[in-house]
Amino acid sequence: MIHKPLPNLSGKQHSWRQRQGHTRFYLGDTAGARISKALVGCLMVLTLSGCSATQFIYNRVDILVRWYLDDYVTLDREQQARFDQRLGALLEWHRREELPEYVILLDDALIILDEGVPLDGTRAMADRIEAAAIRFQDPFLELLLSTGEDLRPEQRQDFIEALLAKQDEFERDRLKRSDQEYRTDVEARFDKQLKRYLGLLTDLQTDRIRDGVANMTRLDHFWLEDRRVWITDLSGILLAADPNWPDQVRALIARREDALLPPYREGIDHNGEIILQLSRDVLIARTDKQDQKLRGRLQALREDLAALSGQ
Repeated sequence: MIHKPLPNLSGKQHSWRQRQGHTRFYLGDTAGARISKALVGCLMVLTLSGCSATQFIYNRVDILVRWYLDDYVTLDREQQARFDQRLGALLEWHRREELPEYVILLDDALIILDEGVPLDGTRAMADRIEAAAIRFQDPFLELLLSTGEDLRPEQRQDFIEALLAKQDEFERDRLKRSDQEYRTDVEARFDKQLKRYLGLLTDLQTDRIRDGVANMTRLDHFWLEDRRVWITDLSGILLAADPNWPDQVRALIARREDALLPPYREGIDHNGEIILQLSRDVLIARTDKQDQKLRGRLQALREDLAALSGQ
């Protein structure tokens, strides 16, 4: 499929550093990143608990975005109207260009199941899902920057204070966990996500998850340290409010990945490989009942996305 240009929400043209053939930048975990991650989850609908809810949720993504945005900044009526217009353009592009790609992804996922979940096919699928998320992040960043240009100085100050308050909350809640508590939390997330598509896991699958998580690198302290540095740098740009501040933010994002501490980068790669192998092993070990449930959910999700995209 030939991709049409992304929606230009700011009227400007920008070039980004390329990696493995895909435009990629690092958002960190600011408000924008949290909203973006939530949106990617909603828009890709690959982790929704019920496939029958896909169309309902997708058609209300604009409401979900406003809820997330309200946690960080309050827009006045005119600002909200401009934001809604830009968001509408983004969602229209996504429905027209991206949802058909998700339908193809799901078709190919079913083929991978038929083939016994080969490692190469699983890696390729993971890369394609990441590429879909990256394609979405680019225009979403422009939506955030356009909204930022509308903010008054006191709103920018409120935004920064909200980021710092959330940072303090994260550090307080997450760093107090022992290593065992950390791994128990990760195991619980795996169990919850996989149960959505497979149902109750077998003892063999549960043991595989436990073994995989035990070999993962704990990353929350790296993440929080990196996030605080990111917020500090972003705050300086927003408060200085130079005329070219959006370009400064773009440059900050473009170099974020290179700025990651080597142990953090290595941990991300290490954990990513464990997650891929763990997930594949759980799928290979699925029972006939789990296979039936998984295929039913993927097929229902495919039909919902096809309907949303007008196919």
